[in-house]
Amino acid sequence: MNSIWNKNLQLFNSRFPQLYELLTQDSCFKDFDINTHLPQLQISTAKNGEVTACENGKFFHSTYNPTREAHNAIYSSEAMEKSSIVFYGIGLGYHLIEAAKLIKENSNNKKLIIIEPNIEYFFASMQLINWEEIFEVEKLILAISCPAESVLPLIEDTSKININLQGVSDAFYFELPAFTQHNAPYFDCVKTIINRNKRKNEINAATTKKFAKLWSSNCKKNAHFINTLNFVSSYKDKFTNIPFIIVAAGPSLQENIQNLKKLSLQNKKVVIVCVETALKILLKNNINPHFIVLTDPQFWAYKHIAGAKAPDSILITELSTYPSVFRFNCKKIVLCASQFPNGKEIEQNAGFSTDQIGDLGSGGSVASCCWNFAVFAGAKEIFLMGLDLSFPGGQTHIKGSSAEQTWHTKSNRIVNSDKFTTELLHNANVSVGTNYNNAPVLTDSRMKMFAWWFESRLSSLPQIKTYTFSKEGLKIPGIEYIDFEQFQNNY
Repeated sequence: MNSIWNKNLQLFNSRFPQLYELLTQDSCFKDFDINTHLPQLQISTAKNGEVTACENGKFFHSTYNPTREAHNAIYSSEAMEKSSIVFYGIGLGYHLIEAAKLIKENSNNKKLIIIEPNIEYFFASMQLINWEEIFEVEKLILAISCPAESVLPLIEDTSKININLQGVSDAFYFELPAFTQHNAPYFDCVKTIINRNKRKNEINAATTKKFAKLWSSNCKKNAHFINTLNFVSSYKDKFTNIPFIIVAAGPSLQENIQNLKKLSLQNKKVVIVCVETALKILLKNNINPHFIVLTDPQFWAYKHIAGAKAPDSILITELSTYPSVFRFNCKKIVLCASQFPNGKEIEQNAGFSTDQIGDLGSGGSVASCCWNFAVFAGAKEIFLMGLDLSFPGGQTHIKGSSAEQTWHTKSNRIVNSDKFTTELLHNANVSVGTNYNNAPVLTDSRMKMFAWWFESRLSSLPQIKTYTFSKEGLKIPGIEYIDFEQFQNNY
């Protein structure tokens, strides 16, 4: 056993010297002993002479032939069809070895990703099983003792997720309950994060397919603006440490719109950014946002601002939006980097990089672009108004917003606007969430996806503090409720 251990350590140090140095600093490394550090793990010998193990009544591997069992499991799986093979847990490592053989035999450029939160199980496998074939895999990734949220970037290919089903969506996941029972909450968290991103990728791919022609058409018509308009990059870190208020058109906006109006008249150091659906209700209340964000390519997105005048506001948009957007009457129009293939190609052909233009990313909603802009511009504190991600009182938008007026426009004596709203809710796969009063609130899968985007972004940028003025909104981990009066007292 000691010879296997020493050989594996040499291979480990040779392949991952930095990770080796980090993990071997763990207090259990120098005197690691399976019986001492993993007393619940019962080591035994299989019928063919190979080592096996049992924990809490569950065997990691066959008691007859662990290698054959692992070979059959891996070679009969869909692992060959995917770009990555991801293991939840290590077991003793037999399945890892077979996956490594599969990758090498087929000369495939696959990732082999091993997720194990408890370092003791990694050390135990290294003491019992020869890892030589595993360490020979070219694209081997060891996610050992990693926080759950840091696992995703190791799997995901962020350069392609908006175009094809790649990364988490093109991976084979291997899991045996015996491998993960020692830290089930951790693995459940990782799987939740991965499944959410799978869903996001599927939505992105479906969206790309649905709007490809529209994006292409819009980008061709708008291409000349790349050489005539300013870029959002000019606002990089320009508003450092100034609070941002992001305004969406959710029903809760009604509660604070007069407070926002008073604030806008006080000339306090605060930047107001609104999504396009909230613009008309703000202008109606004599609130002039500093920035308006519109990135949706559809005609109906343009309709939210059509006919309005915002001479004191700056519109942030991109090349794929409906062409009439660029005729909007405002102080200035600036471009952010396109999220879509046609727009990116036009930008590159014009000699501009994404960094030169300014990338606001995409989270599935305009509100996420607004939040990214706030961070981009230097904000350390961001306040959300009207971003409910729920249906408080069964309503979808604040009364008087362009979206709410659309339902009334479509209504008639036979089918009223309330019925439109009801149908919308019915078709949205409504579910129940929790608001900031810890009370149930109606939401749907789409809004939950947006909420998760915020949760994910906030966890990756803990220095950015985000608050909401809406008690009725869907509660999002990392976002705290703040009363508007408290906000005013602080600023």
